[in-house]
Amino acid sequence: MIRNISLKTCSGLLDLAVGFSTRVLVVASFGSFSAAYSAEIELLPSPASERSSLSRIVSDESGNLYLSWVMQDGGFAGLFYSTLNGTSWSEPQMISGGDDWFINWADFPVMSVSSKSKAANWLRMSAEGTYDYDIDARFYDAESDSWSDAITLHKDGVSAEHGFVAMLSVGEGNTLISWLDGRNTKTDAGYGQMTLRAGVFNARGETLSEWELDSRVCDCCQTSAAMSAAGPVIVYRDRSAEEIRDIYITRYTDGIWTSPVAIHDDQWEIAGCPVNGPSVAAKGNFVAVGWFSAKDDSPKVRLALSSDNGEHFSAPILVAGPDTIGRIDTAILANGQVAVSWLDTTGEETQLMVSRFSPRGALIDSTVVGRTSASRRSGFPIIEAAGDDLFITWTDTNDGSAVRIARIHFASQ
Repeated sequence: MIRNISLKTCSGLLDLAVGFSTRVLVVASFGSFSAAYSAEIELLPSPASERSSLSRIVSDESGNLYLSWVMQDGGFAGLFYSTLNGTSWSEPQMISGGDDWFINWADFPVMSVSSKSKAANWLRMSAEGTYDYDIDARFYDAESDSWSDAITLHKDGVSAEHGFVAMLSVGEGNTLISWLDGRNTKTDAGYGQMTLRAGVFNARGETLSEWELDSRVCDCCQTSAAMSAAGPVIVYRDRSAEEIRDIYITRYTDGIWTSPVAIHDDQWEIAGCPVNGPSVAAKGNFVAVGWFSAKDDSPKVRLALSSDNGEHFSAPILVAGPDTIGRIDTAILANGQVAVSWLDTTGEETQLMVSRFSPRGALIDSTVVGRTSASRRSGFPIIEAAGDDLFITWTDTNDGSAVRIARIHFASQ
């Protein structure tokens, strides 16, 4: 059961400067009991130079952190990554580059890492149409200490939209990848439906399995995947015949994918894609899903929790609204707390926020990480848990375009 609590916060604003850190005091009041929390925000030196964007941060099973990003120089684009060693980043390594990439603020390259393999994708134009692009990828095999040649993940050969990828290491050097697939949108009868597909690929990039998970989904919202104790789960924005575009989940159990079901019946009817996908995180049997909805023109960020590997979820918990544009991400800390990042547009400024919740869904605190922009160029901030700390990365558009990354240390006092 989710408890109602009262919350009073005192949040500080981070003035962004490399090497600068600040301690933010957040006070939460639970009836007659009060607790003080401090959030120490440290902006880390970024391994990415100017003209960088579309950053993602992920960790392997040992907690090692990897930052990836895209660099653009004229018509050339390259995907780079670096690993965090203590407080410094390794020399950036380029995974791939080209002059025929499709670069989009919401449809970005992602990376998956484990001790046995790495995988990364990017989007490459396949024809003259604005959204005719393929998903290309490379895979790193730790045994051979080498990257595979670039492959196209989908084998349909149709020049159409393919993207919005999620990647998840599933053991033995294999990677589960989900994506939106437009092979059915190009038909003799006209425009067909966007589908959700997924596949498992080995460290050489060979396809081991592939499935169509949903035959009609929202056209341009991100997918998200996580590993629960019972197996992988994938969340995405569905699309009904009545243009209801709510968040759905499918789970891989007993060798099959379950029929997709709604996390919650928001009943958000919208004629176009909101370009605001969900995010899922899992730790053991515990699964957390965050998402954006704007039914009746009332924007909200919501969170739902599951203690049975995503089979059943709590009633939605309000994270933010109505002054939010979403662009959310979720993470679960080692202590079981859930972090949700989102963009707040109160007043004239856009702020990057992180809210923490207990495993039972009680709000602990909300922290202002820093100023950002509501423009598309600022992209989608990403968070990743490292123990009870949180790492967050985003694109700073205040002076050109540059990837930023910060560490948030939470400590009760």
